[in-house]
Amino acid sequence: MKAKNNCIKIAMLVLVLVAAFATAAAQSQSPVRWRTFVKMTGPTEGTVTLRCLVAPGTHVYGMNIPEGGPKATSIDFSGSEGITFQGKAEAVPAAESVDDALFGMKLEQWSSNFEVRRKFRLTGPADKAKLNVRIVYMSCDNQNCRPPKTETITAKIPAYTK
Repeated sequence: MKAKNNCIKIAMLVLVLVAAFATAAAQSQSPVRWRTFVKMTGPTEGTVTLRCLVAPGTHVYGMNIPEGGPKATSIDFSGSEGITFQGKAEAVPAAESVDDALFGMKLEQWSSNFEVRRKFRLTGPADKAKLNVRIVYMSCDNQNCRPPKTETITAKIPAYTK
């Protein structure tokens, strides 16, 4: 009788552990993913596109957030080498202004995929240039917010082809 009870206890423990690992694995899947595309538009000019893939039911906060709100999305290109950036980064589509119930204020956010584009010029040979981008962002769903997350993206600059 004791052996049977011990087997049942061990089986229950194994089931609880399997369920815990499955839950942890599901939660580790980020609802926000970033992809990078670098395109040379001329011998010394190009555009970098950072595509943000936002899972349904999730939103990412915009780049202009008032004090007291969530962490604004920021994109830092300053670690890049052999490149000078032209103009400001442009988000397409622009973030929409929404009354955010979690923070009780009107906030910019994206609730679907978006891109951030920025033009650049090479300051030397393409094979010596390197894109280094640091993205800090915060995402929420309708009930919970995740802590701000930092993504670091590096990419080589391709050679220009007509």
